[in-house]
Amino acid sequence: MEKIFDKAGEHYWTNAWQHMKLAPPMNPYSKNVNNYEIVLLHKIFEKYFSGIDCKDKLLIEIGCGNSAYLPYFRKYFGFKITGIDYSQLACEQTKIILEREKTEGEIIYGDAFNPPQELIGKFDVLCSFGVVEHFDKTAETMKEFAKFLKPGGLMITLIPNLAGVSGYLQKKFFKRVYDIHVVMDKNYLDAQIKNAGLELVYSEYCQGLSINVVLLDTQGRAKFYWAKKIFIRLLRYVTKVVWLFEMMTRPLPAGRLFSNYVITLAQKK
Repeated sequence: MEKIFDKAGEHYWTNAWQHMKLAPPMNPYSKNVNNYEIVLLHKIFEKYFSGIDCKDKLLIEIGCGNSAYLPYFRKYFGFKITGIDYSQLACEQTKIILEREKTEGEIIYGDAFNPPQELIGKFDVLCSFGVVEHFDKTAETMKEFAKFLKPGGLMITLIPNLAGVSGYLQKKFFKRVYDIHVVMDKNYLDAQIKNAGLELVYSEYCQGLSINVVLLDTQGRAKFYWAKKIFIRLLRYVTKVVWLFEMMTRPLPAGRLFSNYVITLAQKK
């Protein structure tokens, strides 16, 4: 395997999770504006998985630390769930989330690039949410992740859209966090998926306008940290006003400039 560089590292994530509350439950039918991102993602998953009997099919999340996605996929689609993460603290947090949601699942403390052999070729679905952009060789990373899948298995990848306004703000305000990402737009991610030997099934920007993806540098404490934090919070309130408008009317067109995320679905050949 070609050497893949982790731009963040386990130490970064363990420190980050120490400062974060447990992820709240994912309810795709909530009318709360804070839940709007989940509503939009659920529509994508529901459209793809409708008509497919997912009960007891096997799903793994790579980088599952402090994640509410695993109980979500179990509750709303019926998958048997597994998660893997290289941060022991992150694994413990995810186990607490599963207990809170009264959901059975297996959480593995380990390296996705050097996993237990019994996980190879085992899963019907693999998902990662904000993971692949932290490794310098995207196609090679996705090839490694695809080893977990059965032939014909589905890979779900979600990354922050740092190629637009959110990325500009991240770089200007909290560059230390920006620097642990590979900046990708939809076209770049699509190309890397194909370079990894996967068949692209779905690829879109998510949300018409959102800057929720901008992450505070709580570990490094950037210069003028509190002023920047207040400004970002104000922009997040503006984002929620836009979301309320969309909830009452219809979603705005999503694109490279203002969208929060890129989401792709790809199939292992």
